[in-house]
Amino acid sequence: MVTSRKERAPTFGEELDLLYLELIKANAPYEDCKREFLKLEKRWVQKAKTTHQRLAVQRIITSTILTEAYGERMPWKEFGRWIRRFQQLGFRDLGMRVHVACLYVQSLHRFPRQARQAWDMLEDAEQRALRLRRDRPLRQEHLESIAHAKKVARVPRPPPQ
Repeated sequence: MVTSRKERAPTFGEELDLLYLELIKANAPYEDCKREFLKLEKRWVQKAKTTHQRLAVQRIITSTILTEAYGERMPWKEFGRWIRRFQQLGFRDLGMRVHVACLYVQSLHRFPRQARQAWDMLEDAEQRALRLRRDRPLRQEHLESIAHAKKVARVPRPPPQ
């Protein structure tokens, strides 16, 4: 017997997507979005059976909140909090590392004192992308994202110390 979509509980991804749509429709401010995403994280971390599952939930929520913080032009106190959380949790994959590094470099005009750390993170992501085989489609996609971030960055890379 096949269970229909309505009969089974939503997955984490489905629940996150539904919450996101609800918040967008409500035109919810950043603080409300953050609060709702953290409530969702707490619920799913409690449901998780393994450390790997808990980390996956935390990383996805952190990425979501960081993206919102970037979009809402949050100051370093708030934006930096999510960068630091990523550094503690680690990155799920190269795509997430590239995404975070690109957001970081593109937001430096709001907190230029963080330039060295942001550019180092972007350079690390680029080196990792360059190590992918040339025939991997994600290699080119990652390199294009990095090139775009470099092009639109308003704060240049600081000279070596």
